[in-house]
Amino acid sequence: MKTIISVSVVVFLFLFSGKVNSQVSSKCKEIEWKNGSEAAKKIMKSNFYYDALDSWSPFGSDMGHDAYYSYCHWKKEHLNKDIRKFMESELIDLGYPGFDLALTSNDSEKLKEIVNSMPNQYVELNAINNTVISLAFAQLFLEGKVDPKVKEWAEAAFSRESMYLEFWDSDKERMKEREERMIQLLNDLRKSKS
Repeated sequence: MKTIISVSVVVFLFLFSGKVNSQVSSKCKEIEWKNGSEAAKKIMKSNFYYDALDSWSPFGSDMGHDAYYSYCHWKKEHLNKDIRKFMESELIDLGYPGFDLALTSNDSEKLKEIVNSMPNQYVELNAINNTVISLAFAQLFLEGKVDPKVKEWAEAAFSRESMYLEFWDSDKERMKEREERMIQLLNDLRKSKS
């Protein structure tokens, strides 16, 4: 009986050790300048990119942070899959399957109609936008380039965000800061290769 228990303990510890080691090795890179691709190090120079508490950073909001880690894990399991599959899954998780990620503020009436149909209106649109923007910068950070389709979606997300700048804060100074940050992010995104 002692032998069976001893063998069971050894087998359990061996299996547990293997599981822990595989989880550690499958972890994503921490979002720090030193861990980024060479392209990210050249483009994502500003400290805010790596500030987990900066809600205007691509990874600072809850949605952006979650999108980074979701993409990192998804990419490891789906190396050759189309990025559309990842975003389809994310949109389903957000409760908006089929949302047109290419929709810009140029079609403001359609955008307003969609936002008005959302239970939490702009809050939900912002979650979609933050996810897309985070995905673009996650690709740049991890891979050194941004998929052309993701770049198109992110540019559209910035357009949608600019239409609702006043939603979060009626303070003109804070709105100006937010607008300046979005311009910087968009300009940095456009520096990336596809």
